Amino acid sequence: ALIRKCGLKALIVTRDAEGVVVVRPRGQAAVIPARAPEVRDETGAGDTFIATLGLGLAGGLSFDDAVILANRAGNTVVGKLGVATLSPLELKAAVDGGAPASKVRPVANLRILVANQQTRGRKVVFTNGCFDLLHPGHIRFLHEARRLGDLLVVGLNTDRSVRALKGPGRPILKAEERAAILSALEVVDYVIFFDELTPDILLREIRPDVLAKGSNIPEDKVVGRDIVESYGGRVCRLPILDDSAASDLVDSIRGKLGK
Repeated sequence: ALIRKCGLKALIVTRDAEGVVVVRPRGQAAVIPARAPEVRDETGAGDTFIATLGLGLAGGLSFDDAVILANRAGNTVVGKLGVATLSPLELKAAVDGGAPASKVRPVANLRILVANQQTRGRKVVFTNGCFDLLHPGHIRFLHEARRLGDLLVVGLNTDRSVRALKGPGRPILKAEERAAILSALEVVDYVIFFDELTPDILLREIRPDVLAKGSNIPEDKVVGRDIVESYGGRVCRLPILDDSAASDLVDSIRGKLGK
């Protein structure tokens, strides 16, 4: 009835978890199922669908392909918190049917993502470390850091950086492996590598609202404190379970292996 009354070429109905229904003038209906692996926030999903549909049609896609593209876009953004944008990388991953876009981001991309979230009033927390053999102390610290804001970015030392800090026998796990483990934690939103001994360059680029560090570091010794406070950010020192746990674990393994 709507198609006849309004002279439509097609009617598209989005139905949340039920997917999308496309109805043609002669009554044919096609159901496109939802493919969202996890729904975290439905805010903005409809806007994303409409915008992507228009973009697809303007770019020369067929009507059916444009609807499928828009559906994939909507499915992706519901996995994010708040009103979130969709990057080309994320859309490509959704279209290819692969896993969601990696949490590991280059600095240029992360700078845009962070600024976008901050303009929406969301607080970004940053912390950093080697995370070479993740232990309960790390997990507790990351959870506490995440509670300080709405988004947690973890700066991760590259292998070269870890060796410079901890010696030639480290890291035990390569940077990509350590990043994969951190990315598997729901509490971590993004991971970014840095090759320097300190995250100063990252802090200047990303400009987080909060810098979270362990309470074992005196306040006046926190690396990057002056940078964060210079633009109005703040430093929070959090209790740690055991700052020597990782080193003790590595030494224990080496002792058992006779190395």
